[in-house]
Amino acid sequence: MVKNLNLARVMKRTKRTVALLFFRNLPASSTLAKLKKTVRLSPPARHEMVALMKEVASDIVDEAEALSLEGDLWETFLALRLAQDDNALGRAAELNSVPTGSVVTVALSELWSLQKIVTTARTMVDNAAELDGLRILKTYALSSHEKRAPLAPALKSVSRLAAAFRDAQSPDEMMSALLGFYTSRGSGIFSLYRAFIWSPGKGLQPVKDPDPQKLSSLLGYGDQKDELLANTKLFLGGQAANNVLLYGDSGTGKSSSVKALLNEPDFIAAGLRMIEVNKEQISEIPSIMRLVGERNYRFILFLDDLSFEDYEVEYKHLKALIEGGIERKPDNVVIYATSNRRNIVREVWKDRRASNDDVHGWDTMQEKLSLSDRFGITIWYSSLDKEKYMEIVRFYVAEYGIEIQEDELERLAMRWEIGRGGFSGRTARQFAQHLLIGRKN
Repeated sequence: MVKNLNLARVMKRTKRTVALLFFRNLPASSTLAKLKKTVRLSPPARHEMVALMKEVASDIVDEAEALSLEGDLWETFLALRLAQDDNALGRAAELNSVPTGSVVTVALSELWSLQKIVTTARTMVDNAAELDGLRILKTYALSSHEKRAPLAPALKSVSRLAAAFRDAQSPDEMMSALLGFYTSRGSGIFSLYRAFIWSPGKGLQPVKDPDPQKLSSLLGYGDQKDELLANTKLFLGGQAANNVLLYGDSGTGKSSSVKALLNEPDFIAAGLRMIEVNKEQISEIPSIMRLVGERNYRFILFLDDLSFEDYEVEYKHLKALIEGGIERKPDNVVIYATSNRRNIVREVWKDRRASNDDVHGWDTMQEKLSLSDRFGITIWYSSLDKEKYMEIVRFYVAEYGIEIQEDELERLAMRWEIGRGGFSGRTARQFAQHLLIGRKN
């Protein structure tokens, strides 16, 4: 009976919780909406309260398993919502500006209100016998510790924010902690994620588990990697940097080199973010640039495996975007593209000779060649020779812990290469993986 009385008092105190104005677009708002509704229910609606609270707990547990979260999930819940919220307060702090005025007044009130909702929910769980099973949310342990946690660095900052909220004695202390997070990590989806794809109609979608490839494990292209790194460091330092075209034979590591930049030490802390855009979305690049141009991050727009047939005209849009359009490309955006050919637009023999239907055939040819010339840096990735191929094979074999005689290894590696069309890092890695699978079986 005492528990029921305590629960009734808690519900009555929270019933008049204000509607959100400033933080109205919080991520995972459906879960937050359920939580708000739950703590506002009157005691006669106890069965509905219990059902809703179980739904909330299920949502929170699903998030914990997806992001590899442990400990007090109630604390982390609110911190995660606010970290990913894209609002004027966060954008101002992200640009190292101290927000003032009505924005701060409203945000202060709403922060305290949100904290009350979460603390009330915790108390309700503690006081309701039907919710005993939900107390695991305060000391949650993951179902598996073998999961990769690609967001681990970002989530450490979220955990510190959650702890600051827990210890805050006033709205001002909560605001100070939140502004500290926004200043150091930024706000919205960019605060947690480093890689994105562009989805027409949906906008930027975060990549929750980016490719873990590192430049140090890409063997055989030291000069190419150094040139790519040098340009990227200039870009991250706010200095003039070039758009880059990486071209060459298939499987030589062009795409892997670009993606590996997201795993370079200190690059993410310096603000590097990457957005992958495919050829069919080139016309939407201006929208992407306008979206990210005012943010305090450095964005690489990644166009992978880029090529155009002679009848495709999208390359003309890309030319204008790189250099020459009426809308200037933001300083915090560069374009990195990969292609299997130096001249991205397919060229046919008729382009090199006068034809009956093109009075200015030479001009047509020059127009097709001009796209690759718009990239300030072009980096060539050539096929490997046999010695370098075998060096990479040995590297992967050692990395996978495979024991095999050298003469047997070379014989099998050369046989594998014959059916794969050339010496390349990709061929070497695939061979080592095939060898590993065969040993396990």
